[in-house]
Amino acid sequence: MRKFGYRQSNSDHTLFLKHRQSKVTTLIVYEDDMIITGDDAEDISRLQEQLSTEFEMKNLGGLKAYSSLKEICTRLIDGSGITRV
Repeated sequence: MRKFGYRQSNSDHTLFLKHRQSKVTTLIVYEDDMIITGDDAEDISRLQEQLSTEFEMKNLGGLKAYSSLKEICTRLIDGSGITRV
C-alpha cells in the first residue's frame, strides 16, 4: 500500500489512509474483505484498478451490511474522529 501512497495506521494495522489535497481515501482490510471509502472518487477508482492487478477482486457495490462493521468503526474512533496515523 505504501507504493500507492497510503500510510498504515500505527494503532490499527488493517487501516490505510491517503490524503490528497483536502480529500481522504481509506482502505480497511478485514480477513478476506476490503472496504474502500472516502471523498476522492478518482483515487478510489485508481486504487481499485491497482489492487485488481494484484488480487482477484469483485466490487460488491455500496456497503449495506457488514457483520463486523460496528467493531471496525469502534476501533477507528478515538474521540476526535478517525484514528491518527
